Amino acid sequence: MGCRIGKCIGIALLLFLLVLSNSEGSEEVIHKITVLGNVKVEEGVVRGAVKSREGGPFSTDQVREDLRSVFGLGYFSDVQVDIKTTPKGKEIIFIVMEKPSIKEILITGNDKVKLDDIKEKVTLTSRSILNLEKVKENGEQIRRLYFSKGYYGVKVTHKVDYLETNEAMVTFQIEEGVKGKIKKIVFKGNKKIKSSDLKKVMMTKQKNIFSIITKAGILDEDILKNDTQMLTAYYIDHGYLAVKVSEPKIDLQDSKRILVEIEVAEGPQYRIGEIDFKGDVHTTKEDLFKAIKIKRNDIYSTSAIRREINTLTENFSNQGYANVEISPATSTDEKNLLVHLTFEIEKNRQVFFEKIQIVGNTKTRDKVIRRELRVAEEELYSATGLSKSKDRLKRTGFFKEVELTTSRGSTEEKTNLEIKIEEAPTGALSFGIGYSSIENVVGSASISDRNLFGLGYHGVLKFRLGYETRDVRLSFTDPYFLGYNFSGGTDLYNEHRELNTYSYQITGGNIRFGKELTETLRTDLTYKLEKIKVSDVSADASRFIKEQEGKKVTSALSFSLSMDTRNDYYNPTRGSRHSISLQNAGGILGGDNYFVKGVADTSWFFPLPLKTVLNLRGTIGFVEPYSGRKLPIYEKFYVGGLKTVRGFEYGMAGPFDINKEPLGAKKMFSFQSDLIFPLASEIGLKAAIFWDVGKGFDKFKDITPLKTGVGAGIRWFSPFGLIHIDLGFNLSPKLGEKRKVFDFTMGTVY
Repeated sequence: MGCRIGKCIGIALLLFLLVLSNSEGSEEVIHKITVLGNVKVEEGVVRGAVKSREGGPFSTDQVREDLRSVFGLGYFSDVQVDIKTTPKGKEIIFIVMEKPSIKEILITGNDKVKLDDIKEKVTLTSRSILNLEKVKENGEQIRRLYFSKGYYGVKVTHKVDYLETNEAMVTFQIEEGVKGKIKKIVFKGNKKIKSSDLKKVMMTKQKNIFSIITKAGILDEDILKNDTQMLTAYYIDHGYLAVKVSEPKIDLQDSKRILVEIEVAEGPQYRIGEIDFKGDVHTTKEDLFKAIKIKRNDIYSTSAIRREINTLTENFSNQGYANVEISPATSTDEKNLLVHLTFEIEKNRQVFFEKIQIVGNTKTRDKVIRRELRVAEEELYSATGLSKSKDRLKRTGFFKEVELTTSRGSTEEKTNLEIKIEEAPTGALSFGIGYSSIENVVGSASISDRNLFGLGYHGVLKFRLGYETRDVRLSFTDPYFLGYNFSGGTDLYNEHRELNTYSYQITGGNIRFGKELTETLRTDLTYKLEKIKVSDVSADASRFIKEQEGKKVTSALSFSLSMDTRNDYYNPTRGSRHSISLQNAGGILGGDNYFVKGVADTSWFFPLPLKTVLNLRGTIGFVEPYSGRKLPIYEKFYVGGLKTVRGFEYGMAGPFDINKEPLGAKKMFSFQSDLIFPLASEIGLKAAIFWDVGKGFDKFKDITPLKTGVGAGIRWFSPFGLIHIDLGFNLSPKLGEKRKVFDFTMGTVY
């Protein structure tokens, strides 16, 4: 009360002096401005709020305004002004009384939230001037922090203790309460759109069985406020232009079980009326109508209109109009519930590519990058060409990041393209180890480079070594053979395997040629020539294995067709990859083995919520001999293991003899499903659960019962490379089959 009385006296004194000064004349100048009473606040801060200037004209109105400005700084509990008349002019004296400064900030009562986390939300600092409004704001920030962690019953109060030294102690007292979750989100008034659909739009979620992992059920008031805007946008996108979404009501009576209620007034649903085009239309309106998908009487949708704008923009951009501007103009017919739509087009000038510059490549040659581009210098600008160019560069697997940016060229009709890339490590040094009752412990190693010498060549050297296995393979591929738009490659290999009742050795090689038919479709032709020797057949081997003994030659030609639409080479989250191949051995090709072999496989990637990806893979195959020849055992299908049915050893999901020796199958089927979800995204650690089913069989009547395996695994893009671990379980193990099988591989890149 004393400060208020002092303030009133100060203002009264000011008015008296101003009246007195006015009576003496208004032409006087300001001789001097003085500030008294400030200790912690710099004098310059006060003078900065004052517009009156020494040597300038004296004005009672300006002094009155200066008084308000100094008080408005918030640093003083009282401000007075004294005006003196001197022979040299007026002297203005500002007398201030400082508010106390903060000596210390204390936080008490926090047990469940770390003190450091709370301090991050507190903007008050020691030795700063006490501002009670900021104290309240800081208390609110602490409350919001607790809300974000699920403590909805929290109470945050503050206390200010004033000291004789004109300082203050600020204490925030916290009563945490119990942790709670959102039990239910209720919508009222929604008749046309289901509550379940509305809940999918919201970032705020109800508590569920996955809340421990997903943190669903946490109430964040800022996110909830944004959710109301998202719900409004969702309704408008479905034609409800007059929708009103009320502010959510939060029931905190039971802080452990929060109820959120949102009321909706949907209003009528609008549809598309007349559709028209205006402005620089470089083609007929009929062509433009063919380019868009929306039609009259469709439900009005803002997202559909945006898609059509993107389509039209791309349409014009592909004709060189890189700077085309398309905006939708709408008019509403409330009587008939229609929205008339006009696309206003300003195409501007045609643009040509002037210079294409590549930056960031230290290993990859420019020509390797340029040959993947679908745009060229001096050609018309093409949005589709740029998009395809980026996709093709990503699919090479040579680059982590690809960024395409355009800039103005030497004239308005020309644009420069900069391709900024970040190269990926394309060399790989991988190691693996497998456990099998058939082969015991088998180690594998390979060294490869998908971008050998920076020329895009693909080279691989692989080894497999175990007590009963010795394999080596050397491969080389040029994706643009001799500079032409088709690939060429060769493989040389030697495989030696000792099984329980026999052993075999294969020495051979092949020549491959392939060509891209479209951006995602390619075809390959392969000729292989192999020399095979089956030996060391034991006396107790099955009759079928004994018939394989001896040396034979395989001469075969195969044709394959494949399609790849995956969005990422390393870590696909959407898209698919499919292939089908047909191989013929013998006949006019010569050799000892005559057979026909076909394999088809498909793999699909589906993005799911919470960065989860579902991968479904399927493979079918058949092989049949002809001309009275016997089918080689090494050309059969061996179902079971990492690539077919996990939970089974190699070949044990198909026929095997009394010695537990896999005999292979003429036909096969396998289906694998993996649900992959992140454990620690920042280090590339993922987990997977899988379910596999399949079988190797000779006759269709033997396809059932199918073999089934389930399990879990780890996928880690570690500093050492990809680590792949799977533990599979055989759900119905039969005689000779293991109950569980463990697979582990590890690789590194360089």
